[in-house]
Amino acid sequence: MRIRLWRPISIGILILTLGFGLPLTSRADEAQTLYNQGATLYNQQKFKEAAQSLQKALKVFPNFAAAHHLLGVVSFTGLQQAQQAVTHLKKAVALHPNLARAYLDLGFVYQHQKDLEAAKGAFRKALDVYPKFGEAQLNLALAYDQLGDRKGAITAYEATINLIPQQTTAMYNLAALYDLEGDTAQARKQLQALTNLKPDDTEAWLLSAQLAEKDNDLKEAVQAYQTALKSNPDLLDAHYALGFLLQEESQTQQAAGHFQDVIRLNPKHAEAHLNLGVLFANLEKLDQAEKEYQEAIRLNPKLVEAYYNLGVFYEFHLRDTTRALEQYRKYVELGGKDERIRNLLEKTGS
Repeated sequence: MRIRLWRPISIGILILTLGFGLPLTSRADEAQTLYNQGATLYNQQKFKEAAQSLQKALKVFPNFAAAHHLLGVVSFTGLQQAQQAVTHLKKAVALHPNLARAYLDLGFVYQHQKDLEAAKGAFRKALDVYPKFGEAQLNLALAYDQLGDRKGAITAYEATINLIPQQTTAMYNLAALYDLEGDTAQARKQLQALTNLKPDDTEAWLLSAQLAEKDNDLKEAVQAYQTALKSNPDLLDAHYALGFLLQEESQTQQAAGHFQDVIRLNPKHAEAHLNLGVLFANLEKLDQAEKEYQEAIRLNPKLVEAYYNLGVFYEFHLRDTTRALEQYRKYVELGGKDERIRNLLEKTGS
């Protein structure tokens, strides 16, 4: 998935002082005490008990906005009762329209329910109350992004970075969107800032490498893939890409090593076996080359390029025309179009 998601550790902020909407009476003290008990139990991850305490607080004062807010948080994060959460969070903002955090939490629940339009509305409400609310701005951007509204997402991510200059989720997703819009220069600029801030961000290095390849900056692409592998040596895509790039740089042995790493990570990767066969043939490791070609075909009997390459291997490396023609016939049967091969088969009557 291209979009990098982000979530805070907890969707609620616990208010342990006097809650919103309480008159100063003895019953208010009782409700506040029950609320504080609920908050403590929530922090202890005793969610059922927390909900019970908050429900008691609401029996004392049904219009206790902060209790509705926290009960919504408990219902969602602790009890997995999303619809109950929506009910209490909507009640909280109805009672106290300036509860920006409650709007944000309501947006989170809507996102969970895949109601992204409602989530957008909740995040916008949070920003109306508190325009510098970075979490709300980021999640508004994510909602636009998930809806496929690139321009809206780009604008919202840019606004997020203005509020939180080091927000790495926004930086990565903005770079990915710039790439989709064809603006690789802006994409690479965002990724440079991100990797300066977070040098071990493997996804950022992978995307940087892919953008460098698009710009035909192969040296930078190799460096970016290698940097990603320093953080995570088991990145199959990075090994696979480096196999090709290093082969183009005539670093055959190093390229072969990366295709071997691909096979280590996924022994059934037919294309990696095929490419390793090509490299072994170039290195004059003929027994190993033949083995890799045959393994590629075993794993994927319809891999047309494997029959072509094995035929070339038999024809030019082993000088075995009979076996070469056998592979070429299979190549053509699978739709291979190479004119030399077709002419050769016609000439030999194969």
